Amino acid sequence: MTLSAPNLASTSLASREFLLHHDRLLRPELCEWARRLNRELDGLNAAQAAQPEEFSNISSCMNKASFVLASAGHLEMSLRMCQSQLGWVAQRFEACSDLRILGHAIQPWINIGRLYAIRGNLQGALPYFRLAAHLAEPKSATLGPCYLSAEAWMVIRRDSSLPGVLWNVYTYETLKGYLKIQDFPGVKAAILEMRRVVPAEFHGFIAEGEILGLLHQGNAEEAVRRAARAVAASAFDEAAYGLHEVTGLIMLGRTKEALRRTMSFLPFLACVEPQRPKDVPTILRQLKQMSLLMEALGEVKYSVAAVLRGLDICADYADEPLRFNFLAAALRLAPAHPDTPNWAREHAALSAHSLYAEVRRRCGAKQELPDPSPLLGLLRAVEGAALGTPPRSSALHP
Repeated sequence: MTLSAPNLASTSLASREFLLHHDRLLRPELCEWARRLNRELDGLNAAQAAQPEEFSNISSCMNKASFVLASAGHLEMSLRMCQSQLGWVAQRFEACSDLRILGHAIQPWINIGRLYAIRGNLQGALPYFRLAAHLAEPKSATLGPCYLSAEAWMVIRRDSSLPGVLWNVYTYETLKGYLKIQDFPGVKAAILEMRRVVPAEFHGFIAEGEILGLLHQGNAEEAVRRAARAVAASAFDEAAYGLHEVTGLIMLGRTKEALRRTMSFLPFLACVEPQRPKDVPTILRQLKQMSLLMEALGEVKYSVAAVLRGLDICADYADEPLRFNFLAAALRLAPAHPDTPNWAREHAALSAHSLYAEVRRRCGAKQELPDPSPLLGLLRAVEGAALGTPPRSSALHP
């Protein structure tokens, strides 16, 4: 696959993703991931779950399973899985009458909203992202078959991590959805509302969403000003805002200033080691953007270094779509590198066999696989667990 060099003045230099540090899943090879989740579900008794730890383990497996199917482009199957999970939560609550159980309806509900957003139906998605309103003023809500009374919310919100989850979902998913469909008036209106209702400690995505909106509209001057004065909560966030600032400077033609600014955080990205697996998706996305910007500045050696760093990290922490991206960049930027034959073979193999819709789309293949059978076993396993019956066959095709 041949990629053209970036245009300095183009809004295409702006990141298509949020770069602030937050929890994201690594994306290993899909069939093996599905097999692993299937085995984990086989070892859990979802039909009889009664203890908090059991619910957490089962919910985690089901949430990841729906992500696997969505990543493969099987959005309808992923939706079925989310609906089965909501049904399971409702059944277990009816059996146990423990209000804490209803908290496990929140994630599949949010995941359904994400599926709407993937399809471009943002108005259909937005109601699924607005559960944070129940934190300040507990009131009843119906999440599919699950009825969460005001009393249930009073119990659920005792989880200290819940406010961060719900406010970040509201800000991040909403702004990501508006940016995806390039509804910039929608971005502006959403940010005005968010600044009014969202607690200050959860304003990170609001600030970044505003900067991204400005960059994608070509308003680089204002984006640079906002990025330069943004308050970073970590070194990762400093790098994120720095990357956005450099993007705007390049778009403005202020390339010497852009290169000087880059040198303030390049050593961090060159040397940082993940302290936990959930650090890796942020590091890889920042390296990806760094490589693009260095190429735009004509600093190919730094661009290649960012790509090689990304490939090294992917060797230890599998993320197939990002590894595919780094391989494509390496082949374009360093065709004479000693590892080029190996990169070419791996790139060709992923092009031919990856089940990720993102990878297939980049290769010009159909977004949805014509034969979904490799992942059907996982869908059957989740639906069987939700119904309390074993799947007819949980074996996945090789």
